[in-house]
Amino acid sequence: MKLEKRVVDVILLKVLALKPWESFLVVADPPQAALAGQLADGARRNTERVVLRIMPELEQNGQEPDPETAALMLESDVQFYWTTKSLSHTLARRQATAKGHRVVSSPMLTLDMANRCIDIDYDVLIQRHQKVRPVVAGSRQVRVTTASGTDIALSVHDTHGRSDQILKDKPGSFGNLPVGEIDSGIVREKTNGVILFDGSFPQIGLLERPIRVTVMNGIGEIAPDSEPSRRLHETLSRVGPGAFKLAELGIGTNPNCKITGIVLEDEKVLGTVHFAFGNDLSYNGTNDVPIHLDGVVREPTVVVDGQLLMDKGRFVI
Repeated sequence: MKLEKRVVDVILLKVLALKPWESFLVVADPPQAALAGQLADGARRNTERVVLRIMPELEQNGQEPDPETAALMLESDVQFYWTTKSLSHTLARRQATAKGHRVVSSPMLTLDMANRCIDIDYDVLIQRHQKVRPVVAGSRQVRVTTASGTDIALSVHDTHGRSDQILKDKPGSFGNLPVGEIDSGIVREKTNGVILFDGSFPQIGLLERPIRVTVMNGIGEIAPDSEPSRRLHETLSRVGPGAFKLAELGIGTNPNCKITGIVLEDEKVLGTVHFAFGNDLSYNGTNDVPIHLDGVVREPTVVVDGQLLMDKGRFVI
């Protein structure tokens, strides 16, 4: 099974608006090299300036790439990261977009996910973001609850997901494919409550048992009452105290996505929310740690400044 031509065309022409005179960089690691190679081959129909860089596989999401890869990221007009671990929240990526390069980062993108979730009605998605994002971005308090036990109140800042940022066709554009989230940084001192992750987590996959996290002033304490909880605690502990700090609240908006155990897709599922631990520099935060992990919560009720935004996973706005 191959990456469908219609999907390649959506990525290159609809989302990234690749021009014949522009350079195109595809960054991959060995596990993703074959799929990334298909995209690079497709790009050669549009531009002669295509580079496929196979870098060493990283140990965790948010870790910096090797110097040779980072140098290519600084030079290339348009970029696609088809990797196992995420380059999204790295200094190298931020420097690339600061120079005006257009970037898509898709860690753990599978062939099925690409063929199913990327060729969507972007006009409808843009309209959804036009309605929902201003409510979140201008808020004082967001409260998220679920029937399974999540109950957390927080304040957000630097909300991404503007409708004019869904397509990565402007200088300095950045985001994932599949696209479909309204994500914000978190004001940690105003973030308190309980999160029951019951969807998925990176490096764990689908959660057969939930992970319960108590949050006080934006710092998570993980209850070691299940194997997934212990694995998450061990992963964050290896990085240090900064890894336990909440970094992000995201709201999924893509109707073609489903929860599969791969967070790249799971966090985009229409009617879910996700919270991330670790690095928050992409949201003008200060927590510079080499990890960023997003965990997904199913069927949330979201209230923003007293206004019901989502009821058990269904948007009401």
